[in-house]
Amino acid sequence: MTAPKSPEACETKDDVRVEIDRVDQALLNLFAERHRYVTRMAQIKTDPHEARDPARIEAVIAKVRDRSLALDLDEDQAELVWRTLIDWNINYEKGIIAARRR
Repeated sequence: MTAPKSPEACETKDDVRVEIDRVDQALLNLFAERHRYVTRMAQIKTDPHEARDPARIEAVIAKVRDRSLALDLDEDQAELVWRTLIDWNINYEKGIIAARRR
């Protein structure tokens, strides 16, 4: 396996695509790890209403926005991604909790 190339070291579209594919795989690995924690949280919670915690959501979004700025990443784009992820996770947790309560 070759060492990752920085964006500046990529000379062709194929070079860039290889690196994007590498980053996508790393993101998938991280999403899978995060999902395991979300699943565990759903196992710990006892009421489907616990899945949505507005104060926690806004704290997470504030952190994401701050961290995005520090990384020179568009904070609105990052917020959209995280809100989508959080909404999906809330629905997933609610489903697990509700199924367990039946």
